[in-house]
Amino acid sequence: MTPTPVVSAAPASASSPWRARAPGMLLAVALAIVSYWLATLPGLKVVGPLTVALLIGLALRAVMGLPQVLAEGNRFSAKTVLRLGIVLMGARLDFGLVAKAGLRILLLDLAVIAVGIAGIAWLARRFGVPSRLAMLLAVGTSVCGASAVVAASSVTRADEEDTTLAVGLCGILGTAGVLLYVFAGPLLGFSTLQLAVLSGSTLHEVAQVMAAAFSWGTEAGDLGTLVKLTRVVLLAPALIVLGLVSGASGKVKYSWSEPPIPWFVVGFLALGVLGSVGLLAPSLRAGLSTTSVFLMVMAMAAMGLATPFQMIRKAGMKVIYAGLLGFGGLALMAWGLIHLLRIG
Repeated sequence: MTPTPVVSAAPASASSPWRARAPGMLLAVALAIVSYWLATLPGLKVVGPLTVALLIGLALRAVMGLPQVLAEGNRFSAKTVLRLGIVLMGARLDFGLVAKAGLRILLLDLAVIAVGIAGIAWLARRFGVPSRLAMLLAVGTSVCGASAVVAASSVTRADEEDTTLAVGLCGILGTAGVLLYVFAGPLLGFSTLQLAVLSGSTLHEVAQVMAAAFSWGTEAGDLGTLVKLTRVVLLAPALIVLGLVSGASGKVKYSWSEPPIPWFVVGFLALGVLGSVGLLAPSLRAGLSTTSVFLMVMAMAAMGLATPFQMIRKAGMKVIYAGLLGFGGLALMAWGLIHLLRIG
């Protein structure tokens, strides 16, 4: 009698990858919900849920480490969920804002982004900051904080540790910038509208701009938000440039698997174009925008969980010094351009 061959069962992770991912993804969802709630509190509202999620993830990692049962789902949340969030973030873009903002504000934002990305990246490298971390810090400071960092991290193929550091630093610097503008703004010789433009052109997060600009009145708040959202729109061409010149080598890459512009960036731009020309209903755009932020908050919590504190200590004060000087230089340049262009 011929013995029946024994077929070994495939591992659970091979037969059902989603079963292996579920614990880590469920934890990321739970942390995202908690982050949204915490970000409504007065002391944390200006920071925003992305940075709050990162801090919660870092704290949990310090307390419990990263159990193996969570590793697969955590990795999936930090990478694949992040890229899906970036695609859906395209629904937030409105290219019509560039025309509405006016030529002078557009020139101001373009100068802040171009000089900021090149200058802060150069400055950070002079401090000994690794090139990819320097670029993330420059993009986050110059464009739109945590959202720009996480989008640029995938384009430049940066490590999760670098992304975590850049997001955390942008949150800290932007919050400090709000306090500086609100309390020291009257000493700059600006009108309230000019202070709003300064906030919109230099602070990292939309929430930070609103916190500062609306403190000077509704008109100032609306103007500051418009200037900031114009910077957000300009994230699209910034990502294209970063995709074309990817990594520290500066070599342009052309292949189907690794195109010069990653596919998720193409999706991000396509969704932005569809929304800008009116092919997406307002309710759909709002739903996609909300979903994108939630997915990115999930990803930030996962990145925090994947980051040991030893990595943060290893980065040292040089990153903080570079971030402070870079933000200060950008604010000084914007202050001069607002005077020169007679904005506000």
